[in-house]
Amino acid sequence: GSSSLQASSSMGSLDFVREQASRGMQADKFQQALADNAKLSRKVRALQDQLTITSAKKEAFKAQAQRLEREFRKGREQSDAMQKDLLEAKREAGQLNKEAQEAISMMAEMRKAHIAEVKLLQVAARSGSDQLRNRVNEMADLVDKVGRAVVQRDEAIRDRTQMQAQLNKALKDLRSLSDENTKFRKQNKQLSDSLKEARRKGQCARPRTSAPPEEGSDSEFEDEIRQFEKRFEILEEGPAGLDVLASNLSKDKQHLEKRVRAQQDTVRSLNQTVENWKQLGGQKDQQIKDLSTKLEKIMRDHASFEEQIAQKQREIALQVEEEKAALEARIQELELECDNARADADGMEKASTRLTRELVKVHEQYSGAAPAAAACTITSGAMTALAPASRNWARVAGADSMELKTGERLSIDVFRDGEAVELRAREGADGEELRVTVDTGLFKELDEADPYADLLSRTGVNVGSPRRLVVSTRLGEKEVELKPKGTRVLLSAYRYGAKHFVLIGTDLASQAMLNLTITEATLTPELEAKISASEGDAATFDALASSLKLSDSGNLL
Repeated sequence: GSSSLQASSSMGSLDFVREQASRGMQADKFQQALADNAKLSRKVRALQDQLTITSAKKEAFKAQAQRLEREFRKGREQSDAMQKDLLEAKREAGQLNKEAQEAISMMAEMRKAHIAEVKLLQVAARSGSDQLRNRVNEMADLVDKVGRAVVQRDEAIRDRTQMQAQLNKALKDLRSLSDENTKFRKQNKQLSDSLKEARRKGQCARPRTSAPPEEGSDSEFEDEIRQFEKRFEILEEGPAGLDVLASNLSKDKQHLEKRVRAQQDTVRSLNQTVENWKQLGGQKDQQIKDLSTKLEKIMRDHASFEEQIAQKQREIALQVEEEKAALEARIQELELECDNARADADGMEKASTRLTRELVKVHEQYSGAAPAAAACTITSGAMTALAPASRNWARVAGADSMELKTGERLSIDVFRDGEAVELRAREGADGEELRVTVDTGLFKELDEADPYADLLSRTGVNVGSPRRLVVSTRLGEKEVELKPKGTRVLLSAYRYGAKHFVLIGTDLASQAMLNLTITEATLTPELEAKISASEGDAATFDALASSLKLSDSGNLL
């Protein structure tokens, strides 16, 4: 039995050493895994820090982009508002320019009509014929009626312009309200989208169950290592670690509850804002309906007003046509009467001429001597000789006891023989007869409707040596401003001699007639010097007008 083999005691120690070696290797592996895990944890924390910084930068850039977008939107809205204001200002400027042009044209028409009336009144004042005065009065009435019709037309156009301005304003208000309504609808849509997004974010998402990892995969190994690390940390910390974990979980829970409450408050405020916007949109819709109703009423009133204007224009046109036809008929009647009177006068003139010839023949037969030609001296601007008695003078106009511009009262007649015209005046029945031959070129300055009445109004006496019958020279006629208040007067100046002038004016404001006669006795040395230095009729007129003054009683000085 001593020779049988026994187990060696060194084998047990060898197994123990192998087990320690395997455990040491496993511990080294664990240590290596822990070191790698720590490295990975540091990398993850570094990546988390970078991610946090990147997220903060992203949020800052996003906030800045939103702020810039809001500023850009605000600038665009301001530019749109300024563009609308500019268009509105342009429309108003165009409307005001149109109204100003209409007002200027109306003033020009009224001024022309007024000057025409003043000229008619001056012609009537200068003439001494009642028939011409009646004709001037009729023409003045017609001009007055036409002027009133023009004023009524201008008032109707002005009222129409005002209604058009009100219509444009209502349309502009309607467009602005429509733009506001569109803007509010867009805001409501944005708010509803924001509300939907807030509701979506406020809902708690149920955690998804991850699919079980494949057995033996790397992710399973990492999850097991992570869980092992957490359990190891908790075991190392002991009860304090569990308390910290519980407090962290409690803090996370409170934070999540606060966020949920904040989201709910935000949802409630957004709902309230949406309700407010809905109410405001309803109010704006009601305002739009009211304005649409008012606009329809204004358009109906505008249509009726245009119809009234058209009716009034038709009535005025019909009335003007009737008055024009009546005036034309009256003019035709007066022309017919004038032609008849002229024919009667021609017949009487021919009969008188025949009787004169017969008397001359009888006188020659009985006396045997030729009739002597009567001669007399007449004076004019050029001092021409009296025509021989054999000329056939015919009286074409005249006035008995007519007061001349120079102050004398004479009986004056106008005789015509072909192109020759002669004025004959006599003071009383036994007074001296004055004669003057009228230059044919003077008729270009006289009134074409009745030149003889205008000729009589410009006839005067030059009290010189010898005493002469003269026709005044018209120096000019224009509007002047008289001292001391700058009163506007339509002034006419006539010259009867070197130091004899007659000034006739009409106050354009009060329509008062103004007259002034300047003779050698009333001519001041200063004015005489100005007249002597003047070259031409226009300069003489300016010298006379510059020396005039209007007294407090309304007379020329």
